Amino acid sequence: MEEYLRERYAAAAASLSKKLVRRNFQPIICQNLEEAKERALEKIDQNQSVGFGGSITIEQSGIIEELYQRGQKMIDREKTTSPEQRHQVMKQALTADCFLTSINGITEDGELVNIDSVGNRVAALTYGPDKVFAFVSMRKVYGDLNTTLEMVRRNTAPLNAHRLGLEKTPCIKKGTCGDLFTGGMYLQYDCNHQTFNGKRPHCDFFDY
Repeated sequence: MEEYLRERYAAAAASLSKKLVRRNFQPIICQNLEEAKERALEKIDQNQSVGFGGSITIEQSGIIEELYQRGQKMIDREKTTSPEQRHQVMKQALTADCFLTSINGITEDGELVNIDSVGNRVAALTYGPDKVFAFVSMRKVYGDLNTTLEMVRRNTAPLNAHRLGLEKTPCIKKGTCGDLFTGGMYLQYDCNHQTFNGKRPHCDFFDY
């Protein structure tokens, strides 16, 4: 990253951090994803159970592999062999000691904006796990609430639909996010749940 961009993001992160603190989040500013992973590993007790939602950021960080290597109790839906078993494990993850996720977008005022197909990931952000470790890049800070939701719907939703192979979504059929109530022929939606968290009792939050 160019130095001028690094300086810009550092200043923006420091300002955003203060707003997150006012919302009862516990922000930790990191220089990169590797540092964010290491800080999370330090905070997760080796005797605690860990669940996680679908997230490219979490995958790219390598934190899941390192947790397995140190013998962590993992609640992992990817280890299941049937849709029914996968569903049960996803529910179990909501009662984990710790939950790992990423954030789709964040407002300049510190509100978290997410979209989800099934709802398990946004459910964990709202209630369930004792601790939530949420990873988010400063590149996901989009502006006010309406702008952030629009950016998440127009950018994140189509990419996730293609990544997950949701062939019957408007995102793939039309190449852009569709209206949930006028889709008609579409049998799948990646954005069934559109949520924002304005305040959180406890959440370790990583800016990188």
